[in-house]
Amino acid sequence: MTNASVLFFLLLFDTPSFLEELKYSAFGNDAQKGLYMLLLIPLVPILLAIFFIVRSIYKATIAKKLQTTITEDFKKEAEKHEKAGEFVSAAHIYENRLKEYQKAASLYEKGNNLMRAAMLYGSLGMHDKAKEIYERAGEIDRAAEVAVSNGAFEEAAKLYEKAGKKLDAAMMLEKAERKLAAVRLYREAGEYKRAASLLAEENMLKEAADMFGIALNGSVPETSNLDDYYTYAIMLEKAGEMKKAQDVFNSIYKVYSSYRDVKERIHITTDETDKKEISLENGHTTLKRLITNGRIEPKYSMKLWVQILKALQSSYKEGRPFGFISPGNTIIDTNNNINLATKKPLNMYIAPENSKGFEPDIRADIYSMGIVLYEMLTGNTEDAGSKNASEIYDEVPEWLDEIIIKCTRKVREDRYQNIEEIFKDIKALSEKKR
Repeated sequence: MTNASVLFFLLLFDTPSFLEELKYSAFGNDAQKGLYMLLLIPLVPILLAIFFIVRSIYKATIAKKLQTTITEDFKKEAEKHEKAGEFVSAAHIYENRLKEYQKAASLYEKGNNLMRAAMLYGSLGMHDKAKEIYERAGEIDRAAEVAVSNGAFEEAAKLYEKAGKKLDAAMMLEKAERKLAAVRLYREAGEYKRAASLLAEENMLKEAADMFGIALNGSVPETSNLDDYYTYAIMLEKAGEMKKAQDVFNSIYKVYSSYRDVKERIHITTDETDKKEISLENGHTTLKRLITNGRIEPKYSMKLWVQILKALQSSYKEGRPFGFISPGNTIIDTNNNINLATKKPLNMYIAPENSKGFEPDIRADIYSMGIVLYEMLTGNTEDAGSKNASEIYDEVPEWLDEIIIKCTRKVREDRYQNIEEIFKDIKALSEKKR
C-alpha cells in the first residue's frame, strides 16, 4: 500500500491518531496543508452528491407534507374568518397566503373593501367587474381608466363626463370617432379651437369658423395671436364668408403687413366680394339679402317659397345638379323671377347625408328648402330643429311647421320624396287649417 493510501485510511478511520502522527512527521506545516488539500479534493463531489440526494428526498417527503399542512391550516383559518363574517381578514389570507386572487377579490367585495377588490379584478383581466366595483366605490376616474385600457372609449367618455371631466370625455369621444359629440364637450370645456378643428374635419365650415371666432372673442389682433387670426380668416374664406375674411385679413395687415400671404389673401377676398356685388346689379338681389333686412311675412314667404320650388322643377328638366339650394344662391330680379346659382352653399343648408358621402338627390334639395323656409319665417336658422317657427312668431301657422319638419327630417327616406308631394301637402294642410 502506498503512503498516500495509508494517510487516506488514517484520515477516515483514525483521524486523531492521524493528526498526531502528522504533527511529528517529516512533512512539517507546509506538507500538512498540501496533504489536506489532496485529500479534500476527491471528497467535494461526493459531498455535493450526498447533499442534493438528501435535499430531493426532503422535498419529496417532509417538505411536501409540511407545505400541505401549512396550506390546509391557512385554508381552515380563512374559512373560519369567512364564517364569522370577517371577510376582509379571510380575503387577506386568500390573497397573500393561498394566492387565490379571485376568491380574495370576492371576499374583499363582500367586506366592502371595494378598492382592493377592484384592483384584484383588474389584475385578473375581469375589466367589466373592476369597472363596476370602482363605480360603486365612487372612483369614477378609475372606472374610466379601466374602460380606456379595454378600448371602450365611448363608455370611458360617459364616465369622465359623469365625473365632471369634460375635456377627458371629449378626447375619448374623439377616439371613438364621435366627432360631433366631442365638439359639444370641447365647447363646454372652453376648448373652442379644438371644437372648430373637428367641425372643419366634418366639412361644417361655417360652424367651424363661428366656433373659432368664439375662441377669439374679446381679443384684438396683435403680434402674439396673429396665427390664430390668420386661421380664423382662412376658415371664413373656406366657408364662403368673403367679406368677413377680408376684414380679418385687413386687421392682420395693420399689425404686420408682411405676415405670410396676407396681402394676396386680401386681394383674393376683395375680388370675390366685388364679383358678388357686380352679379347683383341692375335690380337683382338674393333671397339672403331680403331675409337679412328682416324676416318675411308668412303670406309672402309661402308665395316666394312656392316660386322657388317651381323654378327648381324647371331647372331639373335642364339637368340642374342637386345640393346647391341656399338663400345666397337664390337670385331674384325686379320682376320676381327666380334664378338659381350653383355656388357651394353653407353647411347649415346642406342635407346630413351629403357629409356622409351619399350622392345628393332631389331629397337633399328638399331638405335645404325646409331650412330656407324656416329662415324666411324667422329671420335665422339658429333654432331650426329645436324650435318651431310658430313658437317664435305667433302669426306663423302651425301647418307650416309641419311642412318644414317633413322637409328637414334627418333620414332622407322620411322626407318628401319629390316637389309634387310638397304641393299636395300645402294644399291639403292649408285648406284643413285655414
